[in-house]
Amino acid sequence: MSNEKKPTVPFVLSLIAGILTLIGGLTMAYVGLWRFEFMGRMMRGYGYAFAAGPGYFSPFISLAGMLGIIFGLIIIASAIMLNRRPTQHTTWGILILIFAILGIFGGMGGYLVGLVLGIVGGALAIAWKPPSTT
Repeated sequence: MSNEKKPTVPFVLSLIAGILTLIGGLTMAYVGLWRFEFMGRMMRGYGYAFAAGPGYFSPFISLAGMLGIIFGLIIIASAIMLNRRPTQHTTWGILILIFAILGIFGGMGGYLVGLVLGIVGGALAIAWKPPSTT
């Protein structure tokens, strides 16, 4: 085991933020697909065209959910890399911060809790200083 100190608090906060953003993205993708299918069946039952009516924008919800899944995976990967390569804490902190903010558009910001944890975790990762070896 190495004696190297790691940014544990930013890692944990960012990892939780990534997991919440991933779950938010999965939820959005599921709801978008379910709503699209449900509204399509309902509209066909009433004799309307498939793309007409309230179900029309559901593919965009599904696409946003898929973006949330991607953003969540990027946050998780950045948090893991932050823990494995603490000397590059600024790079990983910036990535965590950017994709946590972008997670608003795709993963509901991890139910907003993930957004807050991602911003705090990314900021702490950027500000983290390795302890001196003296």
